[in-house]
Amino acid sequence: MTVYSVGIIGCGQIAGAHVDGFALTGRATVRAVYDIDAERARGKSEQWCAQVAESAEALVGSVDIVVIATPGFARLEYVKLAVDAGVHILCEKPMALDLDDAHAIEAMVRESRGVFMIAFNQRYEPAPATLQEIAASGRLGGIVSAWIRWHAPAPSQRWRNIEASGRWRLSFDLSGGRINEFSSHAVDWLLWVLREPESVYGRALHVTEGFALDDGHYATFNCESGPGLLDVARNAAVKPARSYGIVGHAGSVQLGDDGIWLTLIDAELIQVPVSAPPSKHDHLLDCIESGDRPKTRHPGRARHAASSSCVQPLGPQRRRRTHWLTSCHQCIGSPAEFAQHRRMLCHRCHDES
Repeated sequence: MTVYSVGIIGCGQIAGAHVDGFALTGRATVRAVYDIDAERARGKSEQWCAQVAESAEALVGSVDIVVIATPGFARLEYVKLAVDAGVHILCEKPMALDLDDAHAIEAMVRESRGVFMIAFNQRYEPAPATLQEIAASGRLGGIVSAWIRWHAPAPSQRWRNIEASGRWRLSFDLSGGRINEFSSHAVDWLLWVLREPESVYGRALHVTEGFALDDGHYATFNCESGPGLLDVARNAAVKPARSYGIVGHAGSVQLGDDGIWLTLIDAELIQVPVSAPPSKHDHLLDCIESGDRPKTRHPGRARHAASSSCVQPLGPQRRRRTHWLTSCHQCIGSPAEFAQHRRMLCHRCHDES
């Protein structure tokens, strides 16, 4: 059995999940890490029993798979290095923060010799994946609509603490806001079920007074297979709730706190067991070995979504136009403005991923 070597660029919080994820496959192991913060890289290398690469160039030249776990504003150059080296790539979401970078990555990936996959998680979570499998099997008939509702309240003090940290997550221009960091997973699931978006209308809400970033989102999607509804809340004004649903001409399937329920027209409710899809790390390895296209490869989907959707935030960023993308998000006034902010970045801004 082939055991793949993995290198991680960006040693922030999410990187540890990839170390554990690859270890659980039994088919890959992290061999090298790199971060612009050398001290952080040394500490994580000891924790993960990996080598510290002297540079990103050295890392991509020494492994089979590269995980790009930097913040979204700092991914383009690393994708290019990995594509040029011909290695396989697992890129954290969002793929990029502006359309220029997204289009550049899309073009690179098209010519890549390796597998490219975006690390959205809902396609590999057992319960949400089970709903999509039922819909794809035809048991619901033709798809009519879908929805997703996530209410994951966080204490307002958490937002104050994040704001006081001064790190990149609190910059609307550098993080893309909570739409980017949290709701993009929900958007990706809806588009997985409903296919290509034709038009989108949404609002980014500012519920927590005095907090600069959005903490609630509403959106409606008009997609190839029907409309979709999104309701996400990350503020302290809601109680926890999670609901997914898909409606078809022959019935519906819903996920709630009490499990998954299938309701066929004029039939009794049926509780459906949860399936066990491969993890995203196993899926990547399967695609490398089979040559199949990953479920979350589609950077081109981002361009389609961006051209057909925009969100007007309600709050301090009122005059900014915010585009929703499935694989990347442009949440600034213009590419030129974004480039100006990126040139001004310092190591502190890049401290945590």
